[in-house]
Amino acid sequence: MPLRGKSRLRPNALATVLHAIPLALLLATASSASGQQPASTPSGIASGAAACHDPAGWNIACLRVRYSGPAAAWPAPTIDAGVQWHEWAPVPPVASPPLQWTAANPGQAELAADVARPAIVALGQMLFFDTRLSRKGEVSCASCHQPQRAFTDGLPLAVGEDKLMGRRRSTPLYAAPFAPRLFWDGRAASLKEQVMGPLHDPREMNHDATGAVARLRQTDMYPPRFLEAFGGAPAAASPAAASASPTVASASSAATSTASTTASTPASAIDADRLARALAAYVASLRPEKTRFDDFLAGRADALDDTELLGLHLFRTQARCMNCHNGPLLTDHKFHNIGLSFYGRRNQDLGRYEATRDPADLGRFRTPSLRNVAQAGPWMHNGLFPDLRGLLRMYNAGMGREAPPADPPDPHAPRKSAHIKPLDLSPAEIDALLAFLKTL
Repeated sequence: MPLRGKSRLRPNALATVLHAIPLALLLATASSASGQQPASTPSGIASGAAACHDPAGWNIACLRVRYSGPAAAWPAPTIDAGVQWHEWAPVPPVASPPLQWTAANPGQAELAADVARPAIVALGQMLFFDTRLSRKGEVSCASCHQPQRAFTDGLPLAVGEDKLMGRRRSTPLYAAPFAPRLFWDGRAASLKEQVMGPLHDPREMNHDATGAVARLRQTDMYPPRFLEAFGGAPAAASPAAASASPTVASASSAATSTASTTASTPASAIDADRLARALAAYVASLRPEKTRFDDFLAGRADALDDTELLGLHLFRTQARCMNCHNGPLLTDHKFHNIGLSFYGRRNQDLGRYEATRDPADLGRFRTPSLRNVAQAGPWMHNGLFPDLRGLLRMYNAGMGREAPPADPPDPHAPRKSAHIKPLDLSPAEIDALLAFLKTL
């Protein structure tokens, strides 16, 4: 018998609940895999999700057929009108030409050139794990971005020097080199600007670029490394440094002025701009761990079990996730309000609006990559969800509430994205969706 849409079966039961399919049906489903939807849709199921679902329930063997070929032949995802989406694909490797995959934001050409130079990436890796960048030497970039946690820290809110807690969770880094804007609120226009943000933040590293550069120059290890990576002292502050941020530009100019009097020493090869470039190059080199999802994308149809395959189909269709989580990194790199701004309440966070003051950005936060998502909890910008199943249940209910109507209307009340709607997923379907997320 098939798996019923509202079955209470545990996920491990899915593997044994298969439905025999007549050969004619197999041929029909395979020939319609271009995304054309059937004339009738089962009650409660969005049109894009109708493939392999009938009144008796989900037909796993049918899904196997529909997803056995290339992605272009898979059932069409459920996409809202006006949404520009991209099909899933492998994450571009670092070895591929960087100008083809780095975001087209300020400094792209410089970042692309730096990523292609192993000495700069290796230097950035050393700096990323070095606590010298914080004022008291207590924390490094890796304190909040740990490789074993998908470059997050496992905490609801980031904790910096002197154990001061920030307002938001540490941002996952895998999508950083591909993103037009960075941080949860998009306040950084480039990766080089983003990597220096925590250095200056009083709740994170609580330092400044000038002080960090002076400290690095006093070490035995860094001057020769910077010299190897970048060459001798820069002649003047570069245009790239000026475009990074006023703070970096000022610190770079100060360091260059000092370097002019010590041009013959290796220490003069270190300045704030090169510090930012090295860190940005290392972050741009990060890639998610390979998983069975990557094997599935590569054509191994048996890489996912029945539970995970149903979860994949639900993710793309009835759960509506593809509206925001598409493309190689499973993110649209955009900003959305899913109803978690806590407007007018104690934990209010208005997201991108705080950086732009544009009312259209009220309550919007950047869509994170879902690559290796199961390792990156707790989830959401505020670490609100310690459990992925609880998060999926919240999405199933239509996510957070909007601010109550006011008379007169409140112009600052955030409005939840139209992409967020109740999903009508059964407990078994939520379990299948969770199983799929664990393969990413």
